[in-house]
Amino acid sequence: MYTRRNHLAGLGLGLVAGALAAPSPARARSAVELVAKRKKITLPDLPTPGLTYIATFDLTDPAGAGAGVAAASTSIVDVTLEGPVILSQVVLQLADGEIHYQRLLNRFGAYPRASVGAILGGTGAYAIARGDVQVTWPDQDTIKLALNLVEPST
Repeated sequence: MYTRRNHLAGLGLGLVAGALAAPSPARARSAVELVAKRKKITLPDLPTPGLTYIATFDLTDPAGAGAGVAAASTSIVDVTLEGPVILSQVVLQLADGEIHYQRLLNRFGAYPRASVGAILGGTGAYAIARGDVQVTWPDQDTIKLALNLVEPST
């Protein structure tokens, strides 16, 4: 038999479940700007879907001071008449930890090129970081990164 007590208990459980499932509000927001200069890339002249390649970079701050290194592991997910579509997993190794992000990019067209990536976390000072990264290629060997970091409240 359904009673008012059952109704209130169900309502209470629903509210608790909703509170537990709700994302935590953002606690802190910070911006990091970096410039990446490519050192190596293994992308072949004739890419094919499923092929994986790597790229490595030196990182500086906007003033040119050394900030770390980066590595990208990239898979070609499609090849169009204009060029390959890629999915990259990128690790930025900085003095106070690593930032990991992922992005999808149509790797063709005139420079500058742009894409947006999702910051998935990291290590050290960035262990709980989330957010997005605005990625701009002014030319084939330079990448400008604008990271918008959000740390979830605990």
